[in-house]
Amino acid sequence: MAIRTGVAPGLRKLGFVGSGQVFELSDPDTWLLLGIQKSRWSSAAQLRFTVNIAAVSKEKWQDILSSGAKYPSRPSPNMVYGKGAWWGRIGQLMPGGQDFWWTVTSDSDPDEIGREVLSACEEYAVPALLERRRLKTD
Repeated sequence: MAIRTGVAPGLRKLGFVGSGQVFELSDPDTWLLLGIQKSRWSSAAQLRFTVNIAAVSKEKWQDILSSGAKYPSRPSPNMVYGKGAWWGRIGQLMPGGQDFWWTVTSDSDPDEIGREVLSACEEYAVPALLERRRLKTD
């Protein structure tokens, strides 16, 4: 709920397109992706999630696919591909550089969590993606 009502509309205001758990900043040369990753340890009582980001040269991605790799036509920000693709978690970009997960329970305020996530995306994820675009993910 926090993602759908708080985060997704805010990401769209920042220029992202997408829905659900994958969003993309449009760029002709680079896949600039943001993904919401739910923890496998989440339950009906508690949802934990983090934000992953990825930047991949579209030319390099096509080369990877042409080499016979069995990947989708667009990379996923929730998967690490190795050489040729830059990937990170938002917590690595935040002060302290530690992995960071938000927790949602029945007592959580979805609007507050949405604001927190969107603020972190605007302050840390978007600049990192735009920097990788300029560097062409080399």
